[in-house]
Amino acid sequence: MLDLSRIWAGPYCTKLLADMGAQVIKVESLRVYDSHRGPVSPARGIASYPDSDGGEQPWNRNGWFNCLHMSKHGITLELTDVLGCELFEELVSISDVLIENFRFGSLARLGYTYEDLRKLRPDIIYVSMPGFGNSGPWRDYLAYGIGQEQLSGMAHMTGYEDDGPMKSGINHGDPITGSHAAGIILAGLRHRRRTGKGMFIDVSQLESTVALLGSYLLGYQMTGRDYERRGNRSDLYAPHNVYPCLEDDSWVSIAVTGNNEWHALCRVMERVDVSEDTRYGTLQGRKDYEDDLDDIISAWTCHRKAADVAYRLQDVGVPSTPVLSAPGLLTDLHLKDRGTFVRVEHPWAGTHTYPGIAWKMSDTPGVVRWPAPGLGQDNRTVYGGLLGLTPERIEALENKGVIGTIPTDSRII
Repeated sequence: MLDLSRIWAGPYCTKLLADMGAQVIKVESLRVYDSHRGPVSPARGIASYPDSDGGEQPWNRNGWFNCLHMSKHGITLELTDVLGCELFEELVSISDVLIENFRFGSLARLGYTYEDLRKLRPDIIYVSMPGFGNSGPWRDYLAYGIGQEQLSGMAHMTGYEDDGPMKSGINHGDPITGSHAAGIILAGLRHRRRTGKGMFIDVSQLESTVALLGSYLLGYQMTGRDYERRGNRSDLYAPHNVYPCLEDDSWVSIAVTGNNEWHALCRVMERVDVSEDTRYGTLQGRKDYEDDLDDIISAWTCHRKAADVAYRLQDVGVPSTPVLSAPGLLTDLHLKDRGTFVRVEHPWAGTHTYPGIAWKMSDTPGVVRWPAPGLGQDNRTVYGGLLGLTPERIEALENKGVIGTIPTDSRII
């Protein structure tokens, strides 16, 4: 798989496939490499570098990049150079899949439309995933995941009652599009196995995000009512919220879904008076007095640790869990037992903990095979081993700046 994608959506797609055994060749330019590597000369104190220090080769130490490119090979190549184009065409000719998430038409402007690529590899599967797809009036616009939540309508639903839209805190459009693209690539490969034909796959990052909101769109069509922001509350159950706990910025979620759970919560809080109050005896009553109930529960949780509250409520059948922070995720016993995180030693960044593989398959479990590549790290392996170039020719390409391992433009960001 030839991976020309960058930043998050495309690299996440290819990471999922690489961890399952796909041979992914990450292609970057020495002039404009993947932005997740960060600048050539970053300021000190940026948290995505180990010890917040970019070090001597910061483009090989950035945590964002190193998290998304494990199990891949990394090469550099200048597609604006004639020799670079020749190498690219050789790589295409031996690749099953080519993926990019450039602005619409970027690869075509370099002379490589789907039809051009088919001449090099007739059954190639070409995945193009620009922000707004390859057709429509918005196709020429540049987009990043940070805008997809707003354009898709997701941000309209996120936030608190009587307040404005709120960003979720993560750019959902990127990983969702990456997941969709990984699935459709597998479908494309299955189709090719059955028919012998490749295909062009047009993936819109915006439409991938919209696809998450199907139930809310259907709800509007059926009722004529738009979604109302409600924070962590539910339109079905009450009380249903997150509540402050004893530790700094520590919270616990509690969701009462029926009368039995309601009375169990009151017993744990030792509030017989609240349990017997007829105002709260029904779901509708609890919805009517939801503010009061949140105050009562918060007054109880704020003197206790989140884990203690959650485990006590779980013991009596009340849905509850601590709201885990990053340190909480890394120390969670269940996630440890499942092997959710893996320790990976990186030659430039050192040994750190990274997210592993989210699914467990009995026959083909997948594995993080090696750390993310440094810039151009696998040039000699790929160009020599796959394309059969001699060491002398590889050295000549390095001298001409067609390939290499050191950025050629200090303005890279």
